[in-house]
Amino acid sequence: MLNLLTGALLLSLLHAAIPNHWAPVLAVARAERWPLRRAVGVTMVAGAAHVLSTVLLGLGLGLLGWRLSARFSQFSGVAAPALLVVIGLVYAFSGAGHSHPDVGAGPVLVRPRGRVVLGLAATMFLAPCLEIQTFFLAAGTRGPLALALLMTTYLVVSIGAMSALVAVAYTGLRRFNLTSLARYERRFTGAVLVLVGVAGFFVDW
Repeated sequence: MLNLLTGALLLSLLHAAIPNHWAPVLAVARAERWPLRRAVGVTMVAGAAHVLSTVLLGLGLGLLGWRLSARFSQFSGVAAPALLVVIGLVYAFSGAGHSHPDVGAGPVLVRPRGRVVLGLAATMFLAPCLEIQTFFLAAGTRGPLALALLMTTYLVVSIGAMSALVAVAYTGLRRFNLTSLARYERRFTGAVLVLVGVAGFFVDW
């Protein structure tokens, strides 16, 4: 289980760092002249919507993994790690990373705050991250408690990292350049999936 949690932690940090996850909120916050506290708060709301849609998909896959492992004992020890390796290779060689609708592009008109927040949250909800889903499936083979632990890790790390990045960028401390990270996102994601899958063949989930 430790390798799954480690992989989920790495993927959560990686995907949260992709500018498409937090830059739109930052752009709207600056256009609307929100204070830092409000910008971070809206980031948490949008991030929660994004995580919610991802977790809802993951819950279904996790329950599927639980049922498969109950019927087929080899699924947990062989099929789940193999699936991670295969999907990891597919991601690594499938080109550029995934993207979300760039709601922060172009001029931002000043609108009622509630509509702006709702629009950001809806946009993020409709664009769940699919890369983490294989981890949910594998965690499901360990039972509901393991699945809940993985989902909690993903939720806390993703929302926390997105909020921290908005706070840092908002205050002007932008000595790091994460834009180029999106170019190699699928390779990094694939590498994490493959490493966790390979580890699953040698150590217990």
